[in-house]
Amino acid sequence: MNTSTNTPPSLADTDQRYAYLRAVIGGMPHGISVFDEQLRLRLWNASLLRILDLPESAVYPGVPFSDLIRVPALRGEYGPGDPEVHVQRITELARRFEPHHVERTRPSGRTHLVQGEPLIIDGTLAGFITTYTDITDRKKVEDALRRQHDLLHTVIESIPSAISLFNGKLELEHYNQEFLRLLDIPPKMLTDQPVTMEKLFSFNAGRGEYGPGDQQMIVSTLLDKARRAEAHRFERTRPNGITLDVRGVPLECGGFVTIYTDVSEQRASAEREQLAEKVFNHTPTGIIFTDEAHRILSANPAISQMTGYEPFELNGHTVFSLISPPPDSSPQDFVADVAANANWNGELMVTRKAGTEFPAGVRTSRVDDPHTGLPAHYIWMVADITERKQAEERMRHIAQTDALTGLPNRLSLLMRIAQLLPEARRHHWQVAIMFLDLDRFKIINDTLGHQIGDELLREVACRLSKVVRETDFVARLGGDEFVVILPGIHQPSDAALVANKIINSLAIPIEAEGHELHTSPSIGISIFPDDGPDGDTILKNADTAMYHAKAAGRNNYQFFAEAMNEASAERLNIERKLRHALARNELHLAYQPQFRADGSRPTGVEALLRWHHPEEGPISPVRFVPVAEETGIIVEIGDWVLRTACREVQAWIDRGLPPLRVAVNVSARQLRRRDFCEMVAGALAESGLPAELLELEITESSVMENPEEAIAILSRLGRMGVSLAVDDFGTGYSSLSYLKRFPIDHLKIDRSFVSDIEQDLNDRAIAFGTIALAHSLGLNVIAEGVETEDQLELLRSNGCDEVQGYLFSKPLDGHTAYAFLSAACAPAE
Repeated sequence: MNTSTNTPPSLADTDQRYAYLRAVIGGMPHGISVFDEQLRLRLWNASLLRILDLPESAVYPGVPFSDLIRVPALRGEYGPGDPEVHVQRITELARRFEPHHVERTRPSGRTHLVQGEPLIIDGTLAGFITTYTDITDRKKVEDALRRQHDLLHTVIESIPSAISLFNGKLELEHYNQEFLRLLDIPPKMLTDQPVTMEKLFSFNAGRGEYGPGDQQMIVSTLLDKARRAEAHRFERTRPNGITLDVRGVPLECGGFVTIYTDVSEQRASAEREQLAEKVFNHTPTGIIFTDEAHRILSANPAISQMTGYEPFELNGHTVFSLISPPPDSSPQDFVADVAANANWNGELMVTRKAGTEFPAGVRTSRVDDPHTGLPAHYIWMVADITERKQAEERMRHIAQTDALTGLPNRLSLLMRIAQLLPEARRHHWQVAIMFLDLDRFKIINDTLGHQIGDELLREVACRLSKVVRETDFVARLGGDEFVVILPGIHQPSDAALVANKIINSLAIPIEAEGHELHTSPSIGISIFPDDGPDGDTILKNADTAMYHAKAAGRNNYQFFAEAMNEASAERLNIERKLRHALARNELHLAYQPQFRADGSRPTGVEALLRWHHPEEGPISPVRFVPVAEETGIIVEIGDWVLRTACREVQAWIDRGLPPLRVAVNVSARQLRRRDFCEMVAGALAESGLPAELLELEITESSVMENPEEAIAILSRLGRMGVSLAVDDFGTGYSSLSYLKRFPIDHLKIDRSFVSDIEQDLNDRAIAFGTIALAHSLGLNVIAEGVETEDQLELLRSNGCDEVQGYLFSKPLDGHTAYAFLSAACAPAE
């Protein structure tokens, strides 16, 4: 991964990403799962368990994909057969990390839309994210609409007339299937385009459709009539006895639309009328026929069922006594719109006989008089869409409501803030944002179980809602975090009054399944517009104030103040003190020995930077190294570390210690220096330490910022004789194609993989895989953080070359390290 920050990516960064994703997906109604590149579950939300009906015991961080899908497989949700075969098949598909979009109906009858996409972070495959959406209601609506569509299509196809359309060149452009059937035209005749009127006339004349006579003369006469483009109507009896009513209408752009109606059998006509009547009477879609003034002439039983009116009660009344025009249009304007466009469709409200209304999908079509061309009738198709609207409302409610407490969720909160702040700015209102976190909730949840924790959260939500005004807004962000919005306050003390009410309300013990629970809130308050110009800033500042309230002893509230930004204050404090640390000799080095994996002898030491402040005492590298890297102070400190380490180790050798390698960490900023190689050469020359005894440790991410430049620098260092090691291997995002080009000698397995190597099979696989990878590239492997004999044995038995950790020695100051190494290197008597 190419990073744009000065600090290399770390496990903490990944945790932050996951924490952010967890906060985002926590309240979503869709089931969401995130698997890493090893197909281990990293993130999920509560909706995943609900939608897939998964037991909580089966879902935990790091659960393999195959273990998770085994639950529905054993329930037969993937069909008959051996569940393990299904598990293997689906797992193999998942390993491809390919996008997919499928619908799956579970045995319960619920239908889910499953959408998966590979998770790409900074151009690198990091896993797979999948969403599970319950689309059961949507499918029902779609099926209903599809049935309606099919029914209407059947009606159209059931029209007993054949239709043909010839263009100005007298070429057949359109026709229906009845045209082929009624005129007995072979379909293969229409495959060779264009199909001309002359070709059809010749075909019919050839089989005697127009009676006896000269075939060419008959065709010529018919073509002359067609070219005159005059409307015509006549009847023609075919040789098979069928009589056709033929009506031709010329088009303005040339050509003809011709309708052929079989009028030979009255019974067939009656049957078709009966079929149309059945459709009219039995279709679930309401149908209303009106005259040109929209007075109702007839309505089918579906309309009666929807509205409660009998057909005779509607006849003669305008359709607008039943159907309301669009809210933004008057009946006169709506009538004009329908008349002008011939067709209209949309959603309107329909009034029942009882006076209530329901939403309907309405489609109206104008029917023109065939002789005058003027509007003669209108057909109104009405479908009750109450269920669809209710389903949409339920979806909106789910999307904006916390499923556990019934409070608005994060999405609803952000929408409310986006709506409220512009209004507050316009009217010069003050708005208080209260960020509330429950104290000791995690202890209760972990000790008594999630069911008790959920009951506690529901009761807290209820009490918060009772404390505030109707105009106030209470939302749950997720976990034990709540937000209260107080619009239109007069002064900040109004918010303090509400905060005290909340504290007092939650001071009363909560009863949950026989347990008496005690919790208290830590509340942070920010005021708009004093504490920020927008919603993001106001929320962030309220969150900051909440953490300050926790630090102040919990069960209290704190108003936001700029001074609360403790992280910024800490950084500035560290930066200020760090700039003087070198000059005041507050920095020193500690050395942690490195040993052969068999423990027979030491192979070197790692120089570790330590800071002892005269007032604060020891300051952890975790606190000051990131600040040093961010500010660039790391360059000056890094130079000092390198020169000091070279000088001290050479002094040990001069006092009789056998030559040992010293490893020095190098930051990304140091590598970017143009004179870095010269600085290293100067440190070696100044100390007299042989280049082969110096090893520079670099992180994966530091070299991947600019791999080509890094290759050039590292190659130059390698030619100088300096050893190179990739530190914390496996925690960054390196490319193997680049890794094999780097002139490195060692890979260091990060302590995070070693610490759980005895229990965590994933960490063990990563460690052993790193060893195998390194050896395949001709590199040695050093494992850091070795603290137990079992860890050592696992690493040694799998080919690890060197080890480092508290099992052998903690980091030692220079004098102690020399004494320790002298004893370790002394020959056994």
